[in-house]
Amino acid sequence: MPAHLFALAATTLAVAVSAQSLELNVRGGSSPGLVQLDAYPALFPLEAIMIVPSGSAGPTPCQWFDPNDWRALDIGLDLVGLAWAGLSGLDGHFRVQFALPALPALQDAPLHYQAVTFSWGATILDRISNPNAMRLGNAGTFRDRNVYSQWDRAFATVIQRLDRKPMLVGGARGALLAQQAWATTEIYDIATNLFSPGPMLTTPRSLHTCTQLQNGQYLITGGVGGTNDPGATCELYDPIADTFVATGSMLSSRTGHTATLLSNGKVLVTGGIQSMPTTPTQLQPIREIVNSTELYDPATGAWTAGPNMSTPRAGHSAIVRPNGQIALIGGISWDNVIIIGWVPAVRRSMDLYNPTTNAMTTGPQMATARSLIDPVDLGNDRYLFAGGINAITIIPFNPGNPTNAAEIYNAATNTWTSVAPMATARGNHRGWPIGNGRFVLTGGANGSILSPTPLNSTEIFDSATNAFSPGPAMNFARAGAAETINHQGQVQVFGGGTTGNTITASTEWWYF
Repeated sequence: MPAHLFALAATTLAVAVSAQSLELNVRGGSSPGLVQLDAYPALFPLEAIMIVPSGSAGPTPCQWFDPNDWRALDIGLDLVGLAWAGLSGLDGHFRVQFALPALPALQDAPLHYQAVTFSWGATILDRISNPNAMRLGNAGTFRDRNVYSQWDRAFATVIQRLDRKPMLVGGARGALLAQQAWATTEIYDIATNLFSPGPMLTTPRSLHTCTQLQNGQYLITGGVGGTNDPGATCELYDPIADTFVATGSMLSSRTGHTATLLSNGKVLVTGGIQSMPTTPTQLQPIREIVNSTELYDPATGAWTAGPNMSTPRAGHSAIVRPNGQIALIGGISWDNVIIIGWVPAVRRSMDLYNPTTNAMTTGPQMATARSLIDPVDLGNDRYLFAGGINAITIIPFNPGNPTNAAEIYNAATNTWTSVAPMATARGNHRGWPIGNGRFVLTGGANGSILSPTPLNSTEIFDSATNAFSPGPAMNFARAGAAETINHQGQVQVFGGGTTGNTITASTEWWYF
């Protein structure tokens, strides 16, 4: 290549590469615990990068140390003497790791971070990363930082935005069978420790589903609206545009349904309640549970009918098996009865959906009927099914009591194994891994569907012994709460039903 063309190509490449933004990831905050900082990508091997900590969010005008730079840092310079400087590795990352000691006096204290590179040209600094932060908390506990969302919500979903901030989507105040759904979203910022309004949904939604598609967008389906009526409308959240836009409506109205991303990029929706009549009894919506399924095609935005399940299901679980099949497990249902017309039921049964053949087959049954649970992924294709509503009858009248029974579904072998029960029966609870083969199950409610008693207790399941032990209490009783693992590595819990038959706007964090 001629020298002038080589120089032009090199200049063009340099301009393209220099446009890359510098990213900074921060994980940690548990005290004691490990803090991990990662700045990337380097523009070339062995690029000089500095990560600066601070006790404040700034801003710091760059003109304080460089009169030619009109930008500002999003941190203070109070801890600049503790900054880490070094060269990027061959993989383009500059990583820092250090142990955080036990610091109970500094609970909730923020640590802010920002990374920079150097140009030594017109300005001293070249690229400046996104600001990031973490807040300290005692390891192995739930922490209430007195942070409240702007609206009280149960049955919301959570989306992790591109700016590393979690966004609460929809949800409602009111009771399980009398939802008053929100069309609002709100965003939590760890740097300010506050919520702010996010983009509006196209319609109020609660008890909806939220599924990330292969193109990075999120499909929001169904749920109940502002008048507690199940809907068929759907919408897409575009994380780049930060907006919600309507997409094709489902063939049926649904709430309490499942939505599962298939390997071919389509989304399978199954079951749910299609309407919410309240007469002749409050259990009448159970009669409106459907066995139908349908498929969403992101390429067209349209829905097509799928095969029916063997039975109506709502509040059931969907597990993706290693062979690509979808296991549809348990749920609230109903049976025809000649004399009185119908009776409610809770299922032990399983349907298996095969995406290749677009057909349903029957799978093995659970030992215990259950619905309204959060299966916990134990790893190695094993899922813990613990608790859930397992008794709904008209004669004698029983409006849905939970169980404490537990069992493990092996999705690879398609088998069930019973394990020791929990100490407390609960439904509408949440669970997640806490390390060393242990998993915490949190809150939920006992009582009944019509009169739930939210719990603040937790239990820890040890996969080595297949048994439960008491865990640390949450700061609030919660049933139907939303939760997410944030970018800093803690589990953030939002809202849910709480004591006094009310919905809470409170939040709390689990520190590993």
